[in-house]
Amino acid sequence: MIARLCAAVVGVLIALAGAAKLTDFNQWKRDARAQNVWPFVAVVLPPLELLLGALLIVLAPTPGVLGIATLLLLIFTAFLLAQIATKSVVPCACFGSKSKRPPSMRDVARNLGMMLLLFVAAALS
Repeated sequence: MIARLCAAVVGVLIALAGAAKLTDFNQWKRDARAQNVWPFVAVVLPPLELLLGALLIVLAPTPGVLGIATLLLLIFTAFLLAQIATKSVVPCACFGSKSKRPPSMRDVARNLGMMLLLFVAAALS
């Protein structure tokens, strides 16, 4: 029960991020371009987030889905740390056009918290 709840919380956040990007897809593509995100990644990422979020919400936690979600969050976190290290002022866009501030350690902490929930889900599954 706790494992499923932990996975679902992360799933909701990931799905919200994908939905926010799709809601204003043109702005997301501009923000992604400003962050030097490859165009292919900018197009594929929102549906991937929606799918992964749905899997984490609906299905019982499986090692594969938990691993993919953890890997995605690890990549996002490394990207955020690189943006912070270079003092980027480009909006994070983590949650689409609603994110207007530059990346910060708050974003990193959020991702680390989500990864912790995924680890708990994996340990209790």
